[in-house]
Amino acid sequence: MSFMRSAVALVGLCSTVILFAQSSLPDPAPIRTATVAHGRPSAVDTPTTATPGQVTIHEDEKVKALMADYTKREHVLKGYRVQVFLNADRKQAEAIRAQFLQKHPETPAYLSYQAPNFKVRVGDLLTRLEGEKLRAELKAEFPGCYIVPDEIELPRLPE
Repeated sequence: MSFMRSAVALVGLCSTVILFAQSSLPDPAPIRTATVAHGRPSAVDTPTTATPGQVTIHEDEKVKALMADYTKREHVLKGYRVQVFLNADRKQAEAIRAQFLQKHPETPAYLSYQAPNFKVRVGDLLTRLEGEKLRAELKAEFPGCYIVPDEIELPRLPE
């Protein structure tokens, strides 16, 4: 008896599947092809013709004011630099900075004055670990160099 119930249930299930398969489903959209740069056809699901358009941005006046205010402000980033020179002689400080930039053009160097001394600080480092690496590289050239916390410029993006 149990076998008979299973067979009837199976037949009923098959009938349902067949009816579902024969129902009127929409025909799938045909796949369009386009020839790409390598010369072989490629399947695409979007139209291949580009039409010029126009983008309109609707923004609140408060957002415009906030963006204008943001661009006027100076954005300070806390970080580290390596100080390679500290002395009251301005010409010597300028010479040290120029010498550093000739040997290390990829690392920025800054000359600043804090009475009565001129300072030459190099690098824009986000972490103290980066500062330790730079200091280790410069130690042979500038034996008295040391890491100082400073306000740094934003890192430059690669071009």
